Amino acid sequence: MSGKINNFSIIIPFKTGKQYLLDCLQSVLAQDYPHYEIIILADITSNTDDALHAIKDLKNRKINIELSDENLDILQNWRRIKDLDKKEYMTILGYDDILSKGFLNCINNLINNDPDASLYHTHFNYINSNSEAIKKCQPLPTQMTASDYLEYSLKESIDIMATGYVFRSKDYDAIGGIPTSYPNLIYADAQLWIELSKKSHLVVDPSIQFSFRIHSSVTKTSKDKILLDAFILFLDYLKGLKQESANFELTIQSNLTAFAESTTKAMAHRLLRTPKINRQGLTIDKVTNEIAGKCKQMEVPYSPFKIKSIQIARFIETTPLLNELFLIFKKIYKKPVL
Repeated sequence: MSGKINNFSIIIPFKTGKQYLLDCLQSVLAQDYPHYEIIILADITSNTDDALHAIKDLKNRKINIELSDENLDILQNWRRIKDLDKKEYMTILGYDDILSKGFLNCINNLINNDPDASLYHTHFNYINSNSEAIKKCQPLPTQMTASDYLEYSLKESIDIMATGYVFRSKDYDAIGGIPTSYPNLIYADAQLWIELSKKSHLVVDPSIQFSFRIHSSVTKTSKDKILLDAFILFLDYLKGLKQESANFELTIQSNLTAFAESTTKAMAHRLLRTPKINRQGLTIDKVTNEIAGKCKQMEVPYSPFKIKSIQIARFIETTPLLNELFLIFKKIYKKPVL
């Protein structure tokens, strides 16, 4: 180890999932860089599978449990992060994600090599529920400004996750923490990373230093309304960014049309896979009109009803027999077809 010794708080919001959490903790405790603490954010419902008892059985002084005596949802739990007593640097880690043993050492080197940066990140692997590697993340430049990051985001040439980013605790607190107005925190991490990058810049180590877990969905509850509401909030955020600087304005003006098109198509496809009784009144026209309305407010050209796949989706949705056949087809064939 060489250079300045930096201290880190690794914050893990947790609800349930004992084995994933224990695997996550073991990956942190195996770090070859020793200057860190672990803060687990839990509530009174977090011990249904004896997860908290299992953590205490580890008897490791690096682990602190911040236990709420209330039943907290994801927004309430993450909102607590800002008010924690933290080390100089911090990172938020998904309870089911895994750090490579060199993660903190790699980040510490990034900080010492570029102490003026405001955000630090590495490449990563995706893993499934069995911890098997699925694919690598999309490659990133070693340095990006906030407008660069925004451009990568709008072009969807970056994989944005909450895990894997490290930043100064005082910077996180100063911007109010992760924006918890987003339902289920969808797009909240993207806004957070842009805001932190605005303070200076992001630096990235190209080595793979953590694994992000993705699960097959088992819920029968539709997330279509949540996704739409979150995306509309993100568009409102972009509207504000557009007015902040010429760089942001150019980036948004050049890339938002394609981003809105891609998102609208994805939402339309999701809706077709969702029985109308579970849609909370959503239709493809409603989704499309809301997104198009926001683009119009931002003076960004967007004509979704001219997109062929949207036209086909609307036709299927409004033709009962075709709609039923499509639902049956999607139970067999899972990949997008529009």
